[in-house]
Amino acid sequence: MPNVLLNALASTAGGGITYLKNVLPRLSGIEKVNRYFVIVPPEQVENYQRYSNERVLIETAPVNGGLLNRLFWEQSGMHSYIKSRKIDVLVSLGNFALLTSPVPQILFSRNPLYFSDYFERDLKARRLYALLIGNRLRSLLAKYSIRSAEINVAPTRAFADRICTSGGVRGSRFEVLHFGFDAAAFSADEKPLRVEQVAMLNLRGNCYRILYLSHYNYFRNFETLIRALPSIKDQIRKKEGKEVLLVLTTELRQGAKYGGYDSSSAAHLIDRLGLRNDIAMLGSVPYDRLHHLYRLCDLSVCPSYAESFGHPLLEAMGMGLPVVSADLPVHREICGDAALYFEVFDEKSLAAQCTRLLTDQRLRDELKDRGFERQSLFSWDEHVRSLATLIERSLGLRNRRK
Repeated sequence: MPNVLLNALASTAGGGITYLKNVLPRLSGIEKVNRYFVIVPPEQVENYQRYSNERVLIETAPVNGGLLNRLFWEQSGMHSYIKSRKIDVLVSLGNFALLTSPVPQILFSRNPLYFSDYFERDLKARRLYALLIGNRLRSLLAKYSIRSAEINVAPTRAFADRICTSGGVRGSRFEVLHFGFDAAAFSADEKPLRVEQVAMLNLRGNCYRILYLSHYNYFRNFETLIRALPSIKDQIRKKEGKEVLLVLTTELRQGAKYGGYDSSSAAHLIDRLGLRNDIAMLGSVPYDRLHHLYRLCDLSVCPSYAESFGHPLLEAMGMGLPVVSADLPVHREICGDAALYFEVFDEKSLAAQCTRLLTDQRLRDELKDRGFERQSLFSWDEHVRSLATLIERSLGLRNRRK
């Protein structure tokens, strides 16, 4: 039985956790040939042990947080790990390859910031030169990793094309493996939202709720959404006499930092515009309870200016929530005609699309129907089957090496 190593040490939040929660339970059910060793972050081992069986072994590595510590172990300690487990194929899920891998390697490129001109300009505008230099160094490593791997994978064709037009990787070939969505599994947990979070949603009020599901990061483009909110509020009040509440799954406070990204500028903008009472900052919501939140809102918005996929887009469509999204090729690949789009940094365009959708029930119903149909095209089962095909190809490469 071939042994496959899935290096998921970088899957510490967001899309990485979503990936593991959906792929791990399918490995032994759909793919019946290989044995999988899965290295997860130390702090999350217990969360994934329920997926462990005789063919899926959940393990971790002596990594005490931080990118540099993880990279050091991957480039030094993983060789002995591969040898001791008699690994035949390495699947690296976190953008960076094992640069001198003794076995064929499949590399997943997932971080859009390493290839984003928008992010570069944003950091320069904020005068965050240390972050800019750090991102450029990681970008160089990501590009070198792409050249080192036998098989490269991207979650969308648009993101693969973006990488291939970047300096240093032109001409690289990518396999596109869309991530999936499982509506039944996503909405299976009946645990409710916390009482205090529900209380913030103004469910008894004459109010529309606009959801932005994201932790804070500069590329999430919170500022454009915040600047659009006064116009949305004014137009909805004039047309329908209703209030508008922006619902966030983070907290934007002076001095609050998330992964090194300071939300102070966004918090200052909220206070300057007098919007503090118009935004429900719920903080983190557990993944298995997100379906409740989607169903309590009227519209989902995604203003991000850099993405490689977009799990919240699929989740919103799968939960019957119409979508307004920044006009990026990746977003159009995911949503097709099941969303309204606005120019990336244009708050007037964003406000107009949100107002149009909230005040047109027929359009909302049409987008809901299109969204249900669209999300059904993205299957975790198909993703795992496609991954198994790439692993089989890699095994052929290993046999030719011998």
